[in-house]
Amino acid sequence: MSKFLVFLSFFTVHGAFCQGTWKTCWNKPVSDESTWDIDQAGSVYLFNSESISKLDTAGKQLLTQSTKSIGRIKKIDAANWLKIAVFSEEQQQICYLDNALGIQPGCIELTDIGITLAENFATSIQTDRIWVFDQLNSELQLITLRSNQRQIVQNLRSLIDIGNVTQLFEYQNTLYLVDNLGQVATFDNFGTFINGFTLGAGYVQAFDKGLLYSTGQQIYATSTDDEEKKELYFQLPDTEEPIERFHLAGKRLFISTNTTFYCFELLD
Repeated sequence: MSKFLVFLSFFTVHGAFCQGTWKTCWNKPVSDESTWDIDQAGSVYLFNSESISKLDTAGKQLLTQSTKSIGRIKKIDAANWLKIAVFSEEQQQICYLDNALGIQPGCIELTDIGITLAENFATSIQTDRIWVFDQLNSELQLITLRSNQRQIVQNLRSLIDIGNVTQLFEYQNTLYLVDNLGQVATFDNFGTFINGFTLGAGYVQAFDKGLLYSTGQQIYATSTDDEEKKELYFQLPDTEEPIERFHLAGKRLFISTNTTFYCFELLD
């Protein structure tokens, strides 16, 4: 299938959104050290000001819990909504949260399992496995937690000339690695390199047939293997701050800048 046909296939499902009208549902101030993720039910897990909160789709705070014991949370991974994972870079720990957002016993001490300096991580669809990017050794590791077995992609920077890794996430058995230069690398579920391309993006979200990615205050859509910008998907209104992170879930689009967290909804 050609790139153009893949792109058309992508927009058969999602193209109507490009011409849609969006309304602001709610927003709230955040710090530039905040991070967040969305679970399968559309709930928001937001780390801000030394605590993590669970918000419903209307932005109402349901739960909150201090995270002082593990320090600043760099990443929340809510892919498994029954087992929310959080990563503290300063503590080099991955911990899991219970239903009340309490930290479960048995946090994963990354230095104890052979990681020199973890910069990013991702959970896997195989629930006993995690992906970790070891910055110091430029290694991508797939770790089976029960047995501590690992598959390692060594000297990653010689394979692809990556900068600082800003995103690491698994989608449909494909791992996506995104750096601060807007480069995207993909790997299969065994860590074998598939492809590398440049989008010049700030943040990326994968779909079946393509990607959404941000540049400045805008979000674009493109087919998975096409490096050119396509139709404008969304324009962040009333701010000059760039989009730091976003997540499209159904008709809800969640976006954060350095100072504000937004929720938008697509009108029929």
